[in-house]
Amino acid sequence: MLFVALAADGRTVSLAGAERWEREGLMRLKRQEPFFCPACRQEVVLRSGRYRLPHFAHRKGAACPVEHEPESERHLTGKRDLFEWLIRQGMEAKLEPYLPAIKQRPDVLFRHGPHLYALEYQCSTIDESLFRERNDGYRLLGIRPLWVLGAHHLRRSPKYSGEVQLSRFQWLFAQRAPFSVALRVWYYSPETKQLTCLSRLQPLSVSRTLAVIASSPLSRLSFSDVMTAHLPLLSPSFWEQWLNQKKQWRRTFPLYPNRKMRRICSDFYQAGIVPSLFPTEAGWPLPRGYAWETAPFIWQTYVLLPFLRQPGRPVTMASLLGWVDEQIRTGRLMPRRLPLVGRDDYRQAVSEYVHWLRLLGYVRCKDGGQLYLAKPLSFPATVEDVIRQDAALLEQIERTPALASYWTALEMSGGGKNKQKTGKTAKNGE
Repeated sequence: MLFVALAADGRTVSLAGAERWEREGLMRLKRQEPFFCPACRQEVVLRSGRYRLPHFAHRKGAACPVEHEPESERHLTGKRDLFEWLIRQGMEAKLEPYLPAIKQRPDVLFRHGPHLYALEYQCSTIDESLFRERNDGYRLLGIRPLWVLGAHHLRRSPKYSGEVQLSRFQWLFAQRAPFSVALRVWYYSPETKQLTCLSRLQPLSVSRTLAVIASSPLSRLSFSDVMTAHLPLLSPSFWEQWLNQKKQWRRTFPLYPNRKMRRICSDFYQAGIVPSLFPTEAGWPLPRGYAWETAPFIWQTYVLLPFLRQPGRPVTMASLLGWVDEQIRTGRLMPRRLPLVGRDDYRQAVSEYVHWLRLLGYVRCKDGGQLYLAKPLSFPATVEDVIRQDAALLEQIERTPALASYWTALEMSGGGKNKQKTGKTAKNGE
């Protein structure tokens, strides 16, 4: 399904944009057939109806090498909306241009400032390999890929405000916000004409994620607004939800005795840790926590294991990262696949966590870069211990001046100075 085709004389014919076709005009245009696909040059048919957008379609049985998945009415409407939104801003934009050098056809190709962008409005699920192939093709030509998901993919939790279900497919679309390590995922609904941004992504598990959700009518936004807008603050309920999740991890962790969990529990037991009583110092949000599919309390406890297995014996950062890589190789830990972000962010998340422990005084660094545990970790024995120790550590985080950068990187207001007494961030008026 295409908006753009070639006439027999080579002219480009577009069914979208500034020229909106009425029924009589479509009938006259249809009498000018044949039309051809700009990519494969096979004949396409003009189709229109009372309830469908006019479009060109390949004949039944035709195989176009550029078409990887069927287009829906939602996709047609969405890419037309986004194209016209850019045109109204005076952008130099083309709808469905075929790029023969890479044999790809972005939904919209446009220029903003010195940069050329390929905007893809993705409604159907595609394989990761195809997603990577498209991005690689655009980058080969110096084009910046910009992906927007159909809003029907967005699944909000019916129970918890700010919690969403992000599948592995949706995580592929996460991109860094300007001047920040924070990630964003964009969604567009052609039904409501709303553009939605997920930001401050802090994963709780493979698919469950805490996020700030902000929606605006597309008509009220400019492309510059979208690209440069400051990210909203974390939800006022963020810390309450996070600490409740830590308690939930302790209750449910031993209840899923599959092979992988048995291996993880065995590793914990060998280090003297009862799995449900993992150290209070594990399972905390970090600016690059998004880099892990594995739940935060598991991967952070694995970072602590080398310190616990041989108390008093220092470790190096290189050996610690090697230890983490070995857990990935054996399937105990799983970094998240983020093709638009980078490959080594999980290692940066580990370094971030070790630095966080150093700022809190748990880990110290000797000459030569050797790390050792400087004070004992906290292991709760009761539910009361869990609540008390989590609250005490959060309070320590808040009043440690050296952790101001931690609060800033998490994008919370005032470097952690304006939070309520309960440990939650000050309300941001969202």
